[in-house]
Amino acid sequence: MNVNNRMIIMMAVSVMSALSACADDQNGTSNSPIVHESLTQKTSPSNTEQGISEKEQMNMWMMINGHRFEVTSEDNATANAFAAQLPLTLNMEDLHSNEKHAQLPNALPTNASRANTIHNGDIMLYGSSTLVVFYKSFSSSYSYTRIGRVSQPDKLADILGQGNVQIEFSRD
Repeated sequence: MNVNNRMIIMMAVSVMSALSACADDQNGTSNSPIVHESLTQKTSPSNTEQGISEKEQMNMWMMINGHRFEVTSEDNATANAFAAQLPLTLNMEDLHSNEKHAQLPNALPTNASRANTIHNGDIMLYGSSTLVVFYKSFSSSYSYTRIGRVSQPDKLADILGQGNVQIEFSRD
């Protein structure tokens, strides 16, 4: 690994540490416990240094009440870090009757920008550790980091329902 790559990695670790220290102030607290997290997943050195391949990014899935949705992942460090945590099952709380949210077990790298318009099916990160699945489209002044998008979100609102829901995220 050359000196430039080492410097970039050291800077990224420093930024992530600083952002995770501020995460509680941005996100507030949540009672959304993690139900299941795979501890058997192994990360190979090539995945750690090069990120997750494009093919793996395209194979993320979201399972809700027996309904499986394909998730097209963004090509960014946040989506790669999220995919590395999978499989993951979260109890997601409803907020404003347009989104489900939960705290992730580990903070993710961020590159937040003002969303302006949220679309049904957007999957985003608020702060550094709050995963949000949007099931209605609306205007927003909040900043998020994009993780991915549900490929066919037409029935997402009906399946998610009005209350809290358990969602399983996987890469297979």
